[in-house]
Amino acid sequence: MGSVAGGGAREINFDTTIKPVLQEHCFKCHGPKKQKGKLRLDTLSTDLVQNQDVAEAWYAVREALTLGEMPPEEETALSRDERETLLSWLNTTIDRAAKLRGDKGGRVVVRRLNRVEYQNTMRDLFGLDIAYAADFPPDGVSPDGMFNNGRSLRMMGIQFEYYLKAARNALDQVILTTPEPEVFTHTFEKSTEGKWVNKIKPSNRLGQKQEFLVRIKKDYPENGAFRIKVKAHAEFPEERGALPRMEVFVGYRPDTLVDRELLAELDITADGVREYEFVGRIENFPLPVRGQGKYPGLVISVVNANHDGSPPLVVESLEFQGPLFDRWPPAQHRRILHDSDLRHSHEADYALEVIERFLPRAWRRPVMDSEVERFIDFFKTQRRESPTFEEAIKETLAMALISPSFLYLLEPDSDEPRRLNSFELASRLSYFLWSTMPDEVLMTSVRSGVLQEPDELAKQVSRMIGDDRSRQFVEQFTAQWLDLDAIDRLVIDKKLYPDFRPDLSHDMRSETEELFAHILRNDLSARHFITSDFVMLNNRLARHYGIEGVYGGEFRPVALSGDHASRRGGLLSQASILMANSTGRNSNPIKRAVFLRKRLLNDPPAPPPPNVPELKTADPDFARLPIREQLKAHVNDSACADCHRGIDPWGLALEEFDAVGKWREKIVWPVGGGKTIELPVDAKATLPDGREVDGIAQLREYLWEHRREKFARALVSKLLVYSLGRSLEFSDEAAISALTDEFVKNEMRVGQLLQAIVATPMFQSK
Repeated sequence: MGSVAGGGAREINFDTTIKPVLQEHCFKCHGPKKQKGKLRLDTLSTDLVQNQDVAEAWYAVREALTLGEMPPEEETALSRDERETLLSWLNTTIDRAAKLRGDKGGRVVVRRLNRVEYQNTMRDLFGLDIAYAADFPPDGVSPDGMFNNGRSLRMMGIQFEYYLKAARNALDQVILTTPEPEVFTHTFEKSTEGKWVNKIKPSNRLGQKQEFLVRIKKDYPENGAFRIKVKAHAEFPEERGALPRMEVFVGYRPDTLVDRELLAELDITADGVREYEFVGRIENFPLPVRGQGKYPGLVISVVNANHDGSPPLVVESLEFQGPLFDRWPPAQHRRILHDSDLRHSHEADYALEVIERFLPRAWRRPVMDSEVERFIDFFKTQRRESPTFEEAIKETLAMALISPSFLYLLEPDSDEPRRLNSFELASRLSYFLWSTMPDEVLMTSVRSGVLQEPDELAKQVSRMIGDDRSRQFVEQFTAQWLDLDAIDRLVIDKKLYPDFRPDLSHDMRSETEELFAHILRNDLSARHFITSDFVMLNNRLARHYGIEGVYGGEFRPVALSGDHASRRGGLLSQASILMANSTGRNSNPIKRAVFLRKRLLNDPPAPPPPNVPELKTADPDFARLPIREQLKAHVNDSACADCHRGIDPWGLALEEFDAVGKWREKIVWPVGGGKTIELPVDAKATLPDGREVDGIAQLREYLWEHRREKFARALVSKLLVYSLGRSLEFSDEAAISALTDEFVKNEMRVGQLLQAIVATPMFQSK
């Protein structure tokens, strides 16, 4: 690799042509004395085929040269000939290495289901929506920020105990041996309580500090589905404005507090009295211990969440009914223990039928006779020791649910890369787009032998994107791509932000998810992640942003106008991103910059050295300095300067937003003793390539005009990582480039990108 042909015109020798250029311009910072970014070029091998780390290092050098970020401004610039020569050598060397490595890497790691996938799979397997994975330990996160990476989803011995316990508990809920339970029905026209906690007044007319409250002291179920019907109307004025939003909670009152969970919420938009129906599983809500507590019984409360400025909501009646079932035993029981004449005449034959029906669904593939025989033998052993057939079959099926065939996305290994069979492809597709097992429509396509045909596969992808289950893809991918969980790790200083309510964090997260869902469902351009003329809002978040005329709690696209047209739009002006990358007290330019580079450009800066000095934020004199002056403490430190020149400007351009994502014209900051100072907002920044921006509007414009392909490649890479369940390798570069080129050519339409990913050999191969 030391000598390669450049463009077919001449041979470029590394030692005589490339190394002297690197020695003059690069070894000073990446040589024997310094290794900025932990990169040393004077001893870096040119064998990109045998060494993955070497290949990635040279690829990073090419990226820095292409973007004009190397050499830095203060160093002697490369001449045009030197730059072209370096890039010619790098392009040819990297392309050749990628081709030679292509047949050796890119293998998908066999991986287990993560917590979300396990929960969804158990729910869909049994048709029962209860908490299956609530007690599981957290999943490992990969260096890419993903929770579905096979190398990070390790299996420890103790986890089998969790899986076995979860399987047994699930089967106890599904296979029922108890007599048909009594169905309770209660109807209330008024609150049953005279007074309530936190100065809440029980009432039929719901405004501020008013709730419709009923307590069922004894006759309520502790298992099964239930239904609540609320008959209500809103007192709308002649001119419509804010909408009442009904929230229904279920729980109990231990003493001076109420432990409750939200069952459902919706905006009330219709005139007149209407009946609203909500269904849930009672096991998923906090329940009192019978015979204990000062306030026994199940508590149901109806709240007008938009009481502030909205019309009153009037509850006329509430009906509770449960448990619900079509007949006894219920459908989920009959789905496993189906009706058969063999049930009482030939128990072992009936068990064989049950197992033959259950295993292919649970394991998401055909099963062999030898596998079925193993479970029949296990059942017979269990039956001799069990008092009932049901107990023996439950333990048998529990063993199937702790099998690798259930817990893992198993794709049998082979010496050479091979194409997935139809069953494997269906599972990979469903866990990519739904985070759960394939449905019957997808399995019908598999059994008919047409899933692997390009037209059929594209049809299935379109169907799955349009299905409500794709919401799991939206939530899981956005959370892992953008680290939305950081919102929950942050504590907001209530003294500085007294109006901030913790439940607003949920709306912030929803805005990001709703933007992704809107772009995906409508096959819009990913440009809207960078810059857009609309935002996804509900009334609470609109009020937080200062945008008027948005009513109701449901999210929808809202066109931007006036000052908001330059301030909002795209991910970087969303409160979820801005708040998650703040300190909880003030903006944090460094965190925001690292987020932008890592999450949106797939260009994470090198981690700080262990001796990096902290900013003296506790020093009142230091706190009086504008943020630009504070950051100079890093820029002036030789240990930090080089990295921070490539980090700080990105964050400075976002200084127009405070710690909770609100727009600010000035920074008001406490300095002790009840005193505050005012600092100007300074959002001017000189980016690493020398271009200058001033604030979010120009930053968005810069990213779209000058970093569009970089962002496109980053999004392609993140989606590939998520879809494959593994980190990308150097051998994937050609496929990434091809997908990126097609993505950009197709105006960066996200739905078409998902279709293109599924159609690639890397997605369809093992």
